[in-house]
Amino acid sequence: MNLAHIIDDHDTDSTALIARGRTTTYGQLRDQVDRFRGGLASLGVGDGDRVALVLGNAPQFVVSYLATLGLGAVAVPLNPTSPGPELEAELAVVGPKVVVIDKTSAVNWSHVDPALLPTVDAVVSAEGSSDDVIGYDDLLASAEARGIVDVDPSHLAVLMFTSGTAGAPRAAMLTHGNLLANLDQSLSAEGHIDADDVIYGVLPL
Repeated sequence: MNLAHIIDDHDTDSTALIARGRTTTYGQLRDQVDRFRGGLASLGVGDGDRVALVLGNAPQFVVSYLATLGLGAVAVPLNPTSPGPELEAELAVVGPKVVVIDKTSAVNWSHVDPALLPTVDAVVSAEGSSDDVIGYDDLLASAEARGIVDVDPSHLAVLMFTSGTAGAPRAAMLTHGNLLANLDQSLSAEGHIDADDVIYGVLPL
């Protein structure tokens, strides 16, 4: 199993995402996820490695998230509006191999000291490449598609930092089985979400 399979059975031409007025179909999404999965693999990401997603609400979040899970790696979504020192502390805890940023997080990321994050081998930016940063689109364009890795339901999928209302935020561990069970429970409820519904994302994912 692998949670990344959740987009496999959708109609190729059905709408998967709408962002800033642009529509992405499930066929396009699957292609982007496959190639970004290959791009992450080319950066050395594999089973159990952490990939930090410091991204706002955009297709890049969805693609990066599913691509990470598909490799058996661990997605670490972080708040893109968090100040540099907070990002630094959380990244130091999880030890990511790759960090993915965008326009929302770029300024705060610039205040993170790379010397304090020795595990980070590469930074990928949705805003394009620079001296020390790989462009998201460049990686997507140059990468070969890669298949999904099967994992056990108990395999770690996501590290999600808690709100920290009763202390410092901690990275809660969520497995593929945990997340799939949550989806199954949601679908079993009366009046559950179906294929004709549109979900409006507001808070950073």
